[in-house]
Amino acid sequence: MARKEKEVFVNELTDRLRTNNNFILTDYKGLNVEEMTELRNRMHKIGCEFKVVKNTLARLAMKNLKLEKLIEYLQGPTAIAVEKTDIIVATKTLVDFSRQHQNLKIKGGFLEGHVILPQEVESLAKLHSKEVLLAQLCLSLQRPIVRFYGVLQGLGRNLIFLLDAIRKKKPEEVKEE
Repeated sequence: MARKEKEVFVNELTDRLRTNNNFILTDYKGLNVEEMTELRNRMHKIGCEFKVVKNTLARLAMKNLKLEKLIEYLQGPTAIAVEKTDIIVATKTLVDFSRQHQNLKIKGGFLEGHVILPQEVESLAKLHSKEVLLAQLCLSLQRPIVRFYGVLQGLGRNLIFLLDAIRKKKPEEVKEE
């Protein structure tokens, strides 16, 4: 690769990582061409880019982004999974693939401004998808409102029973006098 091509690649990688704030570093050593193609296809289906990078160029991109903490993960064959939509789906796909193909190793990653370790990536894979988490949040926000509505209904119902009891008792009191 000529120097000019390397500069262009580093600038493109820097821009891609800056705009997509979440990415995962992997070691693909030992995967054959068919397995790499399968992994790329799986990642493409979920809207995630999986790209093999040279460590020296990736280090330059990390320095440009002031992510020096990630440089230590750039040892050996490295591929970067750049998430475009949902990091949880991307981590699930990578972790599932690494369970099926022992040669894929997760080195670490970057999530919303924080460096994450391989075990944290695996923990992310255990979470529900973004849509499920949002639905759970909506349900938990809705629950107090529904309970409050039930309490208000109960108060209204009790008031009606009280007024009905008073109405039924009043004629009896009038007759006794």
